[in-house]
Amino acid sequence: MENKGIVRKIEGKNLSIELFRDSSCAHCSGCGQKDKTIADLYHYELNEDIEVNIGDLITFEINNKFILNLALLIYILPVFLMILSYIIAAKLGASEGQGIFVSFATLVISFLGFYIFDKKTGSKLIQEEISIKEVTPSDEIKITSCGPE
Repeated sequence: MENKGIVRKIEGKNLSIELFRDSSCAHCSGCGQKDKTIADLYHYELNEDIEVNIGDLITFEINNKFILNLALLIYILPVFLMILSYIIAAKLGASEGQGIFVSFATLVISFLGFYIFDKKTGSKLIQEEISIKEVTPSDEIKITSCGPE
């Protein structure tokens, strides 16, 4: 998966990049800017030995396998744990109502676990999977009606 953005600020190895909304953002208003071309500023720690200046166009790449594994973990694992906890509760002699309560409690606990994990290490984990594929100097950017080329 690729995304592009323009460098707006540089502080040491930390870049603030204004990301362009891509096709995967087309139907989402998660950043709160539904009809705008630019999404929120993204902060990136530059680990590569690449010369980057303010105004340069950067193309990012994120590992597709990583995204798929993360989606499976976030969307499938809680449902699996919910069903498993219901089955275990039923085997231990819980009533149907108690089993449903246990399964929903497991669902809440799993989402709470994901939330805590995300706050502690989520952004660092994602940062490791993102790499800069290409840097286009600001004087070589050609803007058309469809965005930069």
